[in-house]
Amino acid sequence: MSVTESRLAEVPTGAETGPEPPAVPTAPPPAQQSPQAPAESADVVGMTIESARAEPHPSRVTVAVVMTSWATDWGERRAAIRMVAGALALSADIVVVSLDDRSDPSRLPPRRTFDGIFPIHSASARVPQRRLGQVLRSALERRPSSSSPASPSVPEAAARKLLATDGQPSSEALGILDHLKPDVVVLAGVETLWMAEAMPVGPSRPRIVVLPLLGTDSVLASDAMKPLAEIADAVGAFSDTEYRLLSRSVGSRRPDVIHHLRLSFPVNRQAAHSGLAGVASFGRYLLVISGWPELTDSAVGPPHDYLRAVLGDISVAEVRPGQWLVTESGRRFDVPWSSTQMNVWRLMAGAVATLDVRPQGPIGREAIESLLFGTPVVVPAGSIAAEHAKASNGGLWYGSPGEMIEQVRYFLDDDSAREGFGRAGREWAEREHNDTQRLVDELTRIVLG
Repeated sequence: MSVTESRLAEVPTGAETGPEPPAVPTAPPPAQQSPQAPAESADVVGMTIESARAEPHPSRVTVAVVMTSWATDWGERRAAIRMVAGALALSADIVVVSLDDRSDPSRLPPRRTFDGIFPIHSASARVPQRRLGQVLRSALERRPSSSSPASPSVPEAAARKLLATDGQPSSEALGILDHLKPDVVVLAGVETLWMAEAMPVGPSRPRIVVLPLLGTDSVLASDAMKPLAEIADAVGAFSDTEYRLLSRSVGSRRPDVIHHLRLSFPVNRQAAHSGLAGVASFGRYLLVISGWPELTDSAVGPPHDYLRAVLGDISVAEVRPGQWLVTESGRRFDVPWSSTQMNVWRLMAGAVATLDVRPQGPIGREAIESLLFGTPVVVPAGSIAAEHAKASNGGLWYGSPGEMIEQVRYFLDDDSAREGFGRAGREWAEREHNDTQRLVDELTRIVLG
């Protein structure tokens, strides 16, 4: 989207929304974390570890959540899965089965441990060939043309094989589930899709709920996903794009099996607006997110010094791996702030705009959180974050470095437009992604049946 196109829409106005919503029902962070691992939000369910570690209540449903690398995946997918598990924990006993690479003895996770309220079972699984899958997908994608779809797609013959490169088959995981005998199995992420077909059939088969978490990936619309219509009891989508793509595959056979889930991201505005020590001295600043959370892949974006040079009289605060960086008027600071979600919120709350240059995830979490603070966003085109920016009229998106600079300058140069986008973004985020009870009700209905 160009700046010119974005300005065709009337700059939104409107009052901000009312009182703070209740905190999202996620579980507390693990008691033991890697020193580099980001801290989870403090807005969590007040459940004690002691009560969670007790034997499951005989009258409650048991839900097994299966995902890859629970202990080391700190990206958007894990945030979404923790939120799902936390919401379900209000009415069910939750157990997590983590598909792990146990080939390196120096990095073996415990076979069974607790992460906050969740018991975690580690199962040895094949290492997913993600890099190979990414390379093959890029090579096989059919690009848009006058005779092809409006978005890149992978030939149907290759789609299933590409999914297989991401999969992590594990006989140990099947054995754990057989021992646990859960009432419901939630398969989270493409790495777990093989399990939907591997689960036993018959009266003892648990309810199967699939959360692909593939965002804008065109494979969601391929024939490779159609078998889920027969083997899954429910399939959840976390965005309009994911829902639309699944409707073309799974929905062509069973439209009733697909459900749109809206995650809730309450932010602590009162604490965030207290600011970070020293931020006031930087004056107006642009927030750049290039590496967050700490243990995820960093972006290969425009160099920090380049942004500072081309944007003119404004500071640049960058959230990146290691110590965060702030530059202004020739001064450069490697800032010793703690790498926490709260400190990211504090930077969002005071920024002119939030520029995201990371590889994009399936839920656009930081875009939603920035919009909740009334801070407009500039995000990569074709991402879920761009979907949020367009739906809310709370931000702009870019397809090239030059367009990125143009979009950022628009917000830097036009305060009234920036404030209008910020108001519209906040109103949309409050309406669509700040209703905790709606999320709990939706998950209870979809997962528990």
